[in-house]
Amino acid sequence: MLLICFLPGEGAGQKHDHIWFYGWNNSTDQPDFHGGRIDFNYAPPLATPDLRNVNMELYGHIMSDSTGENVLYYSQGRHIFHMGGQVMEGGNNINPGYWWDISHPGPYISSMSGLSIRYPGRENEYLYFHQRYDSLRTPPVCCLFPRDIYYSVIDMSANEGLGAVTSKGTVLTDAYNAGFGMTKTADNAGWWLVFGQHQSNIYHTYRVDSSGVHLHRFDTLGINIYENPEKVDQPGYSLFSPDGTMFARSDFWNGITVLSFDRCEGRLYNARFYPTEFRNTFTGLAFSPNSRFVYYNTSGQLIQLDTREEPEAYALDTIANWDRYHELDMLPFSDGFAFSELAPDGKIYISAIGSSRHLHVIERPNLPGQACGFRQHGFPLPTSNVATVPHFPNYRLEPIDCE
Repeated sequence: MLLICFLPGEGAGQKHDHIWFYGWNNSTDQPDFHGGRIDFNYAPPLATPDLRNVNMELYGHIMSDSTGENVLYYSQGRHIFHMGGQVMEGGNNINPGYWWDISHPGPYISSMSGLSIRYPGRENEYLYFHQRYDSLRTPPVCCLFPRDIYYSVIDMSANEGLGAVTSKGTVLTDAYNAGFGMTKTADNAGWWLVFGQHQSNIYHTYRVDSSGVHLHRFDTLGINIYENPEKVDQPGYSLFSPDGTMFARSDFWNGITVLSFDRCEGRLYNARFYPTEFRNTFTGLAFSPNSRFVYYNTSGQLIQLDTREEPEAYALDTIANWDRYHELDMLPFSDGFAFSELAPDGKIYISAIGSSRHLHVIERPNLPGQACGFRQHGFPLPTSNVATVPHFPNYRLEPIDCE
C-alpha cells in the first residue's frame, strides 16, 4: 500500500475529493451492511469499513479539506453532517419537498448528490450546491426529476472546527432542470455553474466568485429535440469535462448532448446531440481524464462516445453488457450499472444498482474501445454499497491565458 504525496505544482492542496463515503449506517448487527469509505490518498485506493450513524445508500455527498486527509462535512440528501457524525448547526432539512416527505426516513434517491467548492476569496467558508427531486405528473412522464437548485454556505471556523451552516437553501432556480456541472473560471478566481432547462435546449450559466453567485447569461443552442411531443426529457446527469472545455448532459430516453465551453467568457457553443436508443432509469455519465471520451451507462450497458466524432458520423461503442451477476443471488440485489465518477487516480468507478461489495472500474479510460480496460466487479469493497458514488468538480484544473 503506497501513500501518495503530491509535489508543488502537481495538485497539492486541492484534494477535496480524495475520500468517498458509501453504504449503510451502523444500526444493523450485520457487518456487511455497515458504512464504508474509500481513501484515494493511497495507491491502490484503500477501502475500509466506516461505522457511522448516517445511511448513505443512493446519495452520498462528501467534502474533505485541501490535504484530502480530513473530512469536513457530508450529506445523505436530507441533512448536512459534521465530521463528528452529528447534524451540523443549521444543517437540518435540506432539499425539502415532495420526495423528502414521501421517502422519509429512507434514503434520498438522487443521481446528483451535489457539488461543494471553497467559497472564492473567503477563508474557511464553503459552498454546497444541491438540488431536490420532485414528481412531474404529466403523462408520459413519471417518477422523479431534478427541480430546484440550492446553495448553502458552510463556515468551517464555527463551533471549534465542526462548522455551521450560516445560510441554507438559497434558491438558484426553481425550475425543473437536467442537473448541473461546475468548472473553474479561466483565472481560477471563481467558478462557472451551468445547467440545462428541462424539456428544452436553453442553458443557464452562473458565475461564482468572492461577491457571491450571479446569473451570467442564457444560451439557446442546438436543435430542440423536445419540440417533438414524442421526445420526453428524462434527465440523467450533467457535468463538465476535466479540462473545462465541454459540458455534457444525458437524457436516458433520447441521448447525450455535448457542448463546447469557453472558460474565459463563460459561454457555451457548438452543441452536438448524439442519439441513443436505450430507455432506462439508471444512467451514469463520466469523462475520461483527457476529456476526449464520454462514458455513458444504462443499468445493462456501458457505452463509449468519442467527442472528436461529429454526430453525423459517430457510432456508439459498446464496451460491455452487464454479466447478469447478482451478488446475493436475489433480483433486488443486482450488480448492474448505476452511477459513475472519475476518481483522483484517473480511473472511472461505477456503482452497482443493488447491494454489492464491489464497484465496476474503467482502468484506462483515456484509451478507445476495449483498450479502456473495463472490469465488472473490479474494485472490492469491505461492506455493501447501493448505487452511491459522490460527485466532484475538477479542483485541480489549471488557469489558462485569455489573451
